Amino acid sequence: MKPIITQFTLIFLSSTLLLSCAALKTNATAENASIQAEIDLISIADDKVKITIMPPAIKAASTVFYIPQIVPGTYEYSNFGRFIENFEALDKKGNPLEVNALDQNSWEILNPKKLAQIRYLANDTFDGPDGQEIYPMGGTDFQEDEVYLLNLHSMIGYFEGMKARSYKLSVRSPKELKPFTSLPLISSSDSLDIFNAERYFHIIDNPILYSKPNAVSFDLDDIKVGLAVYSPSDTHQATAYQPAIEEMMKAQKAFLGDANDTPSYDVLLHLMDMEALQYFGGMMGALEHHTSTTVVFVDAMSSGELTQSLVDVVSHEFFHTLTPLNVHSEEIHNFEYNRPLMSQHLWMYEGTTEYFANLFQINQGLIDAPDFYNRMMEKINLAQRYDDSMSFTEMSAGIVEEPYQANYGNVYQKGALINMCLDILIREQSGGDKGILWVMQNLARRYGKDKPFKDEELIAEIVALTYPVVGAFFETHVQGTTPIDYNVYFEKVGLISGQVEVPLRSILFAGNNQLFFASEPNEAGVLQFAVKALNPSLEAMGIQVGDLVLGIEGELFPEINQENGAKINEMLTQTLGWEADQEVSFTLSRNGETLVVRGKVGNPTTIGEGLLEAPDASDAAVALRNAWLFE
Repeated sequence: MKPIITQFTLIFLSSTLLLSCAALKTNATAENASIQAEIDLISIADDKVKITIMPPAIKAASTVFYIPQIVPGTYEYSNFGRFIENFEALDKKGNPLEVNALDQNSWEILNPKKLAQIRYLANDTFDGPDGQEIYPMGGTDFQEDEVYLLNLHSMIGYFEGMKARSYKLSVRSPKELKPFTSLPLISSSDSLDIFNAERYFHIIDNPILYSKPNAVSFDLDDIKVGLAVYSPSDTHQATAYQPAIEEMMKAQKAFLGDANDTPSYDVLLHLMDMEALQYFGGMMGALEHHTSTTVVFVDAMSSGELTQSLVDVVSHEFFHTLTPLNVHSEEIHNFEYNRPLMSQHLWMYEGTTEYFANLFQINQGLIDAPDFYNRMMEKINLAQRYDDSMSFTEMSAGIVEEPYQANYGNVYQKGALINMCLDILIREQSGGDKGILWVMQNLARRYGKDKPFKDEELIAEIVALTYPVVGAFFETHVQGTTPIDYNVYFEKVGLISGQVEVPLRSILFAGNNQLFFASEPNEAGVLQFAVKALNPSLEAMGIQVGDLVLGIEGELFPEINQENGAKINEMLTQTLGWEADQEVSFTLSRNGETLVVRGKVGNPTTIGEGLLEAPDASDAAVALRNAWLFE
């Protein structure tokens, strides 16, 4: 998943402006000896972490060591090798061996029969070179003695032909910091933790958060859930968010039924400061793993907004335990980190997951029907930003290249809508008894985490499980290039288009994608923020169209130009922390006079195109709608 997705971009920001420690001993034979990996979080130098890798005996004339170019869930080239420095290979006496850098992600080691260890330094992506190009939830953050976010694909690599070897990972860390991870822990002391990974995939599939203890753990039926939080201000405590996570996962388990058998799940929440948020251009979100997820949001969020964001994002990531964990193709099962071959089925991996992340909330009573309808309409509107005539399977198979990469975000929009239409279609054909969840449950039972399907056979298998019209839908709208007329499917469930009240994402918005002010020059050519439209909360404060916005909460904006863009964005981003009942102020200029207006944030809304339940809908349509949403 491109974290996205479940990725949150602060739209108003862009709219306004522009480790070496002793080797672990092992009694394993040469054939199954583990790879030893060491990370030193104590002896940090220039914000770089020292890594040591000790392989078993290598008999080949040469070997290649790789850091991933791409990892599952990101769907784009990341080239994590660019964060590696001072790479060297050494024999038992510490003498260097000849190494050739093949590209930024791979190093050829000559005469590896003498190889005892390799050593290198790893930069973090939160402020390393080109770090802003890496999604923060898939990156690394090294703050000495404070916090270490370790997405290990950016730190630990693999040897040619050895991805199936087990790893013993030892991490030295400051004694005040504790590790939070789903990676199996062999032993632990104040400053040394030793983990086990069955193969390289398990190294990169289990991120680690080292921070001061701020975590909760609870049992939910047959699943053990953990939530660890790093909050730079200590504002956000894990205990405050346990109820929401518990309610959400209980609802998800009820929704999935026997399609989910995950024994444990860990949420690693890393909250960043405003400087980091600006560095990443407002990017936030989560990256899924089989038994955990890394989540990165901004510390300035209010508890209410953070709670809702956690529910929306973590629910998406947890549904990945269905697909791709239990339902995935050979391309995913045997993922090639440096020579990737992508699957055709992002419509399922991300689309089904995103659809379920919304459907389960209405199905389990966490949101009401209008909220669900608004979410689907928002996806329709957002999908219009992409090429609607592009074959979804073709795009998926070529996603790391253009023009497909530019359309990746559509997997969370149209991908979810494809599943909505399939759901309604299957419900209609089965008299309401079956839907897309039924299909996924059957596929999970047939395959599971250790048995991949053949990429080119999945759609035919789904059609065989369901109905010929499902095949026609796939051929026309998923494999084919014909856009979907969503009204056809809404009509089946008695929904019509109409004007509805739509919640706004922030008090700064007057419309779905429209800030209440815009920058424009005055007669002297100086840029000013002029009020262009209002929402009910702003109107209640007395703000008028034509006013100039000079500042927020007693702080005036600096001169509006490119150089001051980061400062202005920082001021605007503080609105993320505003609660509905909080009184806030704006400094305005009206007819040359400066004034300050105050009022409560409230829950501003706007009138927009949405979905309504047709008053004259047939009994059959209403029954189908109820089956779709609640069964």
